[in-house]
Amino acid sequence: MANNSNSNSNFTNFFQDFNSPVNKYFKFGKNVEFSDKIYWKLPCSKSHFIRWLFISSQRDKETKIKFSSKIGNDILTCAKVLEKLGVKIIKKKTYWKVLGCKSGDFNKNPGVLNCGNSATTLRFLLFLIARNGINAKIVGDISLSKRDFRELIDILECGGSKFMFEKNNGFIPLTIEGSFNLASIDVSAQKTSQLISGLIITMPSSLEYNKLILKNEIVSRPYFELTSRLCIETGAKINFNTQDGIIELNSWKPNINSEIIIPGESSLVIFPLLFCKLHNTEIIVDNWPKNEDDCLGFEKLKDFISNFGLSWSFSNNNILISKKGKVSRLSLDIKDNIDLITPLILLMSVSGGGSLSGILHAKNKESDRIKSSINLCKEFGIQVEFENELTVYKSELIRPEKPLFVEGDHRLQMSIMILLSFTEGFVESESWYANSDPDFIKRLLDGGVSIS
Repeated sequence: MANNSNSNSNFTNFFQDFNSPVNKYFKFGKNVEFSDKIYWKLPCSKSHFIRWLFISSQRDKETKIKFSSKIGNDILTCAKVLEKLGVKIIKKKTYWKVLGCKSGDFNKNPGVLNCGNSATTLRFLLFLIARNGINAKIVGDISLSKRDFRELIDILECGGSKFMFEKNNGFIPLTIEGSFNLASIDVSAQKTSQLISGLIITMPSSLEYNKLILKNEIVSRPYFELTSRLCIETGAKINFNTQDGIIELNSWKPNINSEIIIPGESSLVIFPLLFCKLHNTEIIVDNWPKNEDDCLGFEKLKDFISNFGLSWSFSNNNILISKKGKVSRLSLDIKDNIDLITPLILLMSVSGGGSLSGILHAKNKESDRIKSSINLCKEFGIQVEFENELTVYKSELIRPEKPLFVEGDHRLQMSIMILLSFTEGFVESESWYANSDPDFIKRLLDGGVSIS
């Protein structure tokens, strides 16, 4: 075990040092020894938590939301903007109590609503405030401010909402005024499924029936299915006409009769896989979702984990990841699990190589994840080629020659940090990783990674 204390006091001191203005980078150094076995607890699923916050915010009865792991900044950001709308949230260590508002009872003039880094919060929020006739200014961090929301804004403008943009049309900061009311809505699902999810999840605030006409195939489909499932569980009546690409919706009053349990963030399990591959240490993954529907398709990783020379087994309700067997080339379509793209490229590169298809909508994430992943690969000596799909070649990792920046992308930053734990080097110290996994650095330190 390297000389990195896992005490809370030393961890706090670590961040007091590195959050100072003079320290812009984390330095990953030479590791003497890693732990034989690392405990890796997945944080709360922000996809589940944010959806439950929006549903419970549209009912005037108390909802109890329970969780057993750390909450990322995107969830906290979502809670803050809903509180400014008049939603009351009591926050305890292992649960929150949410008391929402009936339609028409939200704060109509909340002022500035800061969505931080969370595009999910922004999309759902714009639909919620438009349906309720709320006037507000929407802002976010530097990363969110670079993302194009014109498809969402076009829908709202067709329904009567009015927008003013401080800089560029379709981008925040923006101001929204007026009410949204539109029965028949054309929706593109080519870049994200969140436009459909936002329309569905805010239907308790709708004045009338909605018919969604889907213009193309839904990407990231498990997230759309999650939204539909949670809404149906609370009383929504949703008619799916898959042949014609039509979804019919009516307003409903959410009915929640039991405590909500938030599962772990299944999409982040790819990171302990990569760490295990690089350092040949067993990893115990805790807080994996008990219900397969809550895994959002990421449970399929276990079906081809042997291609990476790894094994995945269940032990005492946890997942045990270990290095085992030979590697082989792998081809995957990840259109429904696009958040895998960067760490999966890296895992392929240190295994048998392979190819990834269904990735074009990765351009619409916190960074253009196709471009940023290719740039990352160049820094570490990983050979890739991209046309309509991405080809990854088995590569030998090299140490980057310069400090690396992450474009405000938490998954890009976590991917870089795990590679640097093997190669050494520098990465910007802004805590983007905390948007989804606030304990990420602490977990690396506890596992023996040298960070200074």
